[in-house]
This record gives sequence, structure tokens and C-alpha cells, in this order.
Amino acid sequence: MAKRSYFQDIASVFGTNVFTLASNLLLVVVLVRLLGPANYGLYTSVLVVPMLVVSFFQMGIRATTVHLIGSGKYDDNSIVSSVLTILLLTSFAGILFSGLAYFFVNTAGYTRLLMGMALIVIPLRLTAVYAGGVFLGKEEIPSSNLMNWLAGLLMLIFAMIFVLALKLGLNGALLSMLLSNLIVAIVALVKLFRQFTIRISFANPLIGKLLQTGVVYALSFLVIQLNYRIDILLLKALSTPVEVGIYSLGVSVAELLWQVPLAISVVVMSRSANATDQTAINQSTARLLRISMVFGLIISTFIVLLAPWVVPLVFGEKFRDSILVMQTILPGILMVIFFRILSGQLSGMGRPEVALKAFIPALILNVILNYIWIPGYGANGAVMATNISYTLGSVIYLFAYSRISGMRVREILRFSMEDWSFIARIKERFSGAIHRKND
Repeated sequence: MAKRSYFQDIASVFGTNVFTLASNLLLVVVLVRLLGPANYGLYTSVLVVPMLVVSFFQMGIRATTVHLIGSGKYDDNSIVSSVLTILLLTSFAGILFSGLAYFFVNTAGYTRLLMGMALIVIPLRLTAVYAGGVFLGKEEIPSSNLMNWLAGLLMLIFAMIFVLALKLGLNGALLSMLLSNLIVAIVALVKLFRQFTIRISFANPLIGKLLQTGVVYALSFLVIQLNYRIDILLLKALSTPVEVGIYSLGVSVAELLWQVPLAISVVVMSRSANATDQTAINQSTARLLRISMVFGLIISTFIVLLAPWVVPLVFGEKFRDSILVMQTILPGILMVIFFRILSGQLSGMGRPEVALKAFIPALILNVILNYIWIPGYGANGAVMATNISYTLGSVIYLFAYSRISGMRVREILRFSMEDWSFIARIKERFSGAIHRKND
């Protein structure tokens, strides 16, 4: 059983996400100010292929590791040894696959140095992802948090050095990402080797178990990430780098809404893998979903109202067109909150195929609508396609969760006074802390 409460774990992850979010937001400000719309669009697009490949070559190992460790059926040392052995295979395959993929996408504006640095990031990101699965499986939330906030902080620091101070432009931006991920990967490996007895061996029988289970996770992650990022690739092919930059900034800011559900889904996945009372988990997940939607609506209202003043002030007049992107993509972003929360539980239960079935139709529709609307509407066409595809995938997932959990959709979405009981607990802890301080 976890030593911390749900609220403590969620608050910990959320605090980490907020810190990482602030770092990433400052990073975006630095990059868009110094690179401009066209070069920022190139920076975003050159990373799309490697990041999609990372999504696939995670091979679902993170979620599968959480599930296997939480089940208690296998030796932890053997599991971690298998995970790191798979890391060697997927790192090589990921670099090879991405290198080949660059031959089939529009690489105008990319240099060999840019693509080379983007490729090297792949094994480093995979290392952090795999290690995070081990930490979540052991319910070591602080160690999992470290993988996130350290990467965000280092990326910002290196960008200030290489892009702002040394004026290295696109090369400096990619170098910042490379070095920050390198340090995080080293930290992750050091923690794993200190905590577990690791033997790299391709004869480990758990490798097959992890890969067999992970294939479905891998496909579901890939389909989901394609839904999130295919629009950028299609914008690059059907429009201009400036449109890519405008769209990327707008989407990045709007996706701030996902920080609350991301924090919750991480904890829900970890707890679900170790759960004995599934009914209680179902009720907690539904309650957290309803709370997240309220916070999402509040944050989206602020984005709609403040974007016209904040965007020109922070990012510059060149990105004024991003305001409409931020505002109009919010319905789709809000709908994904359903998926983010509910998928945390089903992933922890070992049910990745649900996401695959929900988002394949959404992905197909996304591609079709992008091809229809981008030539005429540019970034705004991509926004319309994204809203529809996000909504379709999330609604399908909600009904699938309802069937699996045995909870009616109406029950999942129905608010109650109990939903807000955490506020009273916060007040009690705050009052207790004040009393202890005064004593």
C-alpha cells in the first residue's frame, strides 16, 4: 500500500508539472522571441518524427513495467534488467527508423546537424521513460517527478546559454534539448543501478513478456501521439513554416490545461496497478475526472480572456495569429481531459487496447479533415480538425471505460458534494500546520 494519500501524490505530481510547465513556458518565450515564427516552426517540425518514434518505441514498457511490478508476480531485479536490455534494442531501432523516416517527410530547412541531434535525443528520452515506469511501479512518485522537473529546468538553462547568450539559433535549441535529456538519462540510470541488481541479458525470459504485453501499449501510444502531432507534419507539408510556428505556439499554450489531468493520471495508473479494491478506484477516478473538468473550464476561460493581451506582450506581435488558435482549440483540449484521467486507470489495469480502439477512428478522421482544411485555412484548418478528432476519440473512450468499470456515464459525470471534500482536508492540514508552528 502507498504510504502517501491520493491527495499528497497528486499534489506532488501537480507541483512538479507546474514547475516544469513554468520552465517550458519560459523556454517557449525564449525560443519564439529569438527564432521567430519560421525557425520556431522548423524547430517544432524537426522533432516531430523522433518524438513520434519515441512514442512507438517506448513499446508500452513504462505502463507494462508499472503493471508487472505492481502485480508482485516477478522479481523486481529481473524486471528492471529486462527493461534496460529492451532499452538497448529500442534505442538502436528508434534511431534507425527515424533516420529512414526523414527520407519520406518534407525536410526543407533541416540540416544534417539538426537531424543528427534530434536522433540522439531518442535513446535519452527512452531512458527517462523506462526509468519512470520502474519508479511508478514502486510508487516512488518523487523519483518519477525528478525525471520531469529536472529535464524542464535544464532545457531552459541550456537554451539561455546557447540560444540567448551564444546566438546559436536552431542548433542551440536542439543542443539544449540534447544536453538536458543526456543529464536526465544519466541520473535515471544511476538511481536504477543503485537500487537494483541489474544484469543485461537477451536470454531473460521477462523480455518476451514485456514486449508481448507492450506491443499493444506501443501501438496505442503511437496512435494517440499521431493524433496530437500529425497536424504539425501535415501543416509542414501543405502549408508554410510560419503557419507551423503559429499553430505550434497556440497549441502549446492551450495544452497547459492538461497539467491537472496529467498529474492525476500518473498517480491513478500507479495506484491502479497496486489496487485491491477496484470499486474504490473506479469511484476515485470518476471523482477526479469531474474535478479536473472544473479546473479545466476555469483555466480555459482565463486563456480565452487573457490571450489577446498576453500573447503580443510575451511572444511578440509576429505571433498574434496564435491567439485564435489558442482560443478555438480549447474545446478539443478539454475533451481530452476525459481520456487523460480515465486512461490512467485502464493503463494501470493492463488495458491499453481501449485507447487503440478509441483513437484509430479519430486519427483517420483527423488526417482526412486536415487534408481538406489546411490548404484553405492553414493553422485554423488544423485546429478545426483537431477539435473534432479529439472529441470523437475521448467520447468513445468514455463509453468504453463505462462498460469496463460497470459505472454508467451519467454516474461518472454526476457531481456531488463529496467531490469537494478535499478542500476541507486542505483547510484542516493548513490549520494544523499553523497550530504546530504557534506551539
